[in-house]
Amino acid sequence: MSAFCQSGTRGTVGMTEASAHTVEVTTPSKVLYTRWDWAARAIDAMWFSLFFVWGIGRIIGDRNSLVQWISWIPTLGVVAFGLVWLACRAGDRRRHRVRRWGGLACAALACGAAVRGEFRPWTDHVAPSPQDICIVQWNTDHPSGNDPRSMTALATICAEHDVDLFLISNRGSITTQNCVRQWAGPQFFSAGAGPFACVTTFPIEEARVIAVTGTGNNMIWLAKFVVRPPSWNGRALRIAMVDLPSKPTLSRMQVAQELLTAVHRGDLGDVDIVAGDFNALPGSLILSRVFTNFYDSWAQAGSGLRTSWPRLFPLWSIDHVLLTPDMRAISSVTANPGVSKHRMNIVSLRPR
Repeated sequence: MSAFCQSGTRGTVGMTEASAHTVEVTTPSKVLYTRWDWAARAIDAMWFSLFFVWGIGRIIGDRNSLVQWISWIPTLGVVAFGLVWLACRAGDRRRHRVRRWGGLACAALACGAAVRGEFRPWTDHVAPSPQDICIVQWNTDHPSGNDPRSMTALATICAEHDVDLFLISNRGSITTQNCVRQWAGPQFFSAGAGPFACVTTFPIEEARVIAVTGTGNNMIWLAKFVVRPPSWNGRALRIAMVDLPSKPTLSRMQVAQELLTAVHRGDLGDVDIVAGDFNALPGSLILSRVFTNFYDSWAQAGSGLRTSWPRLFPLWSIDHVLLTPDMRAISSVTANPGVSKHRMNIVSLRPR
C-alpha cells in the first residue's frame, strides 16, 4: 500500500511537471513590432484615409459648399500616392494580408478612375469628313495675353494643326487684327467681346457680351459668337464663351445659380458649343445644371491627358469644350503651349 501510494505520488508529480512543461510550450510569445511595422501601419493609414476622402469627394462633388473642397482632390495625385504606397509595401509579405489586398483594391480603383476620366491612352480613329472643323480653346493669363510668347505658341499650333477657329480668353493685344495676321495668317479674322476673342477663317456674324456679374475675382463673363463654316451648307455655328470665378472657397452652387440667371437675363438663345475656363471639374453643378443638354467633347472623343491646369503639372480639368447632341466630337486633346497657366484644348467636330 505504501509502495502503491508512493508510486502514485510519483506519477502525479510527473504528470504535473509534464502539464507545466506543456503550458510553457503553448504559451504565445509577445509580438514585437519593428520600426518597419509601425511605418507600414502609418503609410497604410495615410493611403486608406486619402482614398476614402477622395472617394467621398467624387460621390458628393460640389453639391455641398461646405465640403466641396474634397472634390478638388486630384485623381492623378491619388494615383501617384497609391504608386508610392505600392512601392513601400511591395516587399511586405509577412502579415497584414487584409490591409495589403485592400490597399491593392483601392489602388486599382483609383487607376481605373484616372483612365476613365483623366487619361486615355488610346485614340478612336474616325474617317475624316469635309465638314470637320478644328477648334482651339485657350485661356491666356495676364499679362501673358500681351506676351509675344503667346503669339509664338499660337503660331506653332497653327503649323501643327489645321485650325479653323480659335476661342481665346483674356485676349489682350495678341488678338488684334495686326497681330492675328502675324501668327495666323491673312485669311484669319478676329472679333472680340469682353475678355474673349474669336479668331477664324469663317465669316463672323455676331460677337457680343451676354452678361457680366460680380466684381474682382468673383466676376462671371458670358459672351456669344456666331460664325458660318462654308462646308456646313449654310448652317451656322453658335458659340458661347464663359469665364467663371476661380476663388476656391466660393460656392460652386452659387456660381451655377448666378450663371443660370445670367443666361436667361442675357437672352443667350440656342448655342452649339460652350467653351472657356469654367474653374469647375467634370460633373460639376455648373455643367450639369446650367448646360443640361451638353456633353463634354473629351468624354466622347478624348485621348491623352485631359487635365489642363496648371500647365506644367496639370492635375485638374477646368477648361472645357461642351457640345450639344447635334454636334459630334471627332477628337479632343490638350496641348502645352509653353506659356500661360492653362493648356489648350484642341477639338475636331462636325455636325450630325
